[in-house]
Amino acid sequence: MHKISINLSTSHGFTLLEILISVMILTIGIMAVSQLTITSQNANRVIKQYMEGREALARGMEVLKLLPEDDPLLSRTCDSLHLNTISLAHQSDTNNLVGKTIGATPYDIYWNVADSFPTIAYKTIRMIVVNNEGQRLIDADFVKWK
Repeated sequence: MHKISINLSTSHGFTLLEILISVMILTIGIMAVSQLTITSQNANRVIKQYMEGREALARGMEVLKLLPEDDPLLSRTCDSLHLNTISLAHQSDTNNLVGKTIGATPYDIYWNVADSFPTIAYKTIRMIVVNNEGQRLIDADFVKWK
């Protein structure tokens, strides 16, 4: 008769330790991809805010450019040193022409007017866009000839 011997020292499967290490590596990879997804969603949200703010700023700027020089919306609000000061600024709301033209927007749009700046024949208008969280998104200047 032939004797059958089984050699238990040569295994063809994975050990529990190898499986745990593989699962751990896979988990770290999935966590990295999910964090990348969250980061890209946040970046997209910020970029969208800037794009919408820029669009509202451009529409408001076009309206102000077309106003006559003596329009009350272009009256002097500050000197050239305080163009960034929101508390002195006009604001785009539904009661003024700029607000009606821009329409509903989640942003507050302010503008300051510095008369006779950079020279006596000009007005400098700085438009400022602020999001609903109070964060300043974008601003732009244009010079209007008197």
